[in-house]
Amino acid sequence: MVSGWRRILEPRVSAWFGVIAPIWALASIGTSIALSPWFSWTDNALSDLGVSGVAPIFNSGLIVGGTLAFLFIVGLARMERANRLGLLGSVVLMVSTLSLIGIGVFSEAFRPIHFYLAVALFVSLIIASIILSIRFALNVATRRLSIFTLLVGIISFISWVGWFFIRLKGIAIPETISACMAFSLLIVLSIRMYRENAKSHKKYEGAVRA
Repeated sequence: MVSGWRRILEPRVSAWFGVIAPIWALASIGTSIALSPWFSWTDNALSDLGVSGVAPIFNSGLIVGGTLAFLFIVGLARMERANRLGLLGSVVLMVSTLSLIGIGVFSEAFRPIHFYLAVALFVSLIIASIILSIRFALNVATRRLSIFTLLVGIISFISWVGWFFIRLKGIAIPETISACMAFSLLIVLSIRMYRENAKSHKKYEGAVRA
């Protein structure tokens, strides 16, 4: 059992979760919206779907997507354990994935728990992106990744500030922007993890042959 979990959390395996999780979550959200003609981008929150007729699709999508993302972040934390900023950023990002799972479990029917989880999700995403951007900026080889990671947090923050000043009734737009930023970050980080693991594997094979 333990060895099975170790295999799942290996970088070459967990990296795939970082790609599958966003696709799964977005597909669930998109399907839920497509099946909900009443949904309005300016008047509703995405979470409204979690207490409607498409609740099973929406909530299960968040739970499964969040779980897969969590497994990926655990693998990322293992890879970054030698770097304090990298490990800290991974842990904060882990809070985001746990919050996403919580939102799927505790829908809007469970207030104020749902509200606190939603706040934790978007705030931890912004904080994690800032921490990871600093971590990547300190390495010449990952400075481009640093810019992208920082943009994830900045765009997410701006979307919420813009919503605050425009004062739309619903929050679906900033929620979607933040979600897309988070999902993009997961995919980029998973690609990096896969490539880093491939490099390490090649070095190991080379050392063995030598």
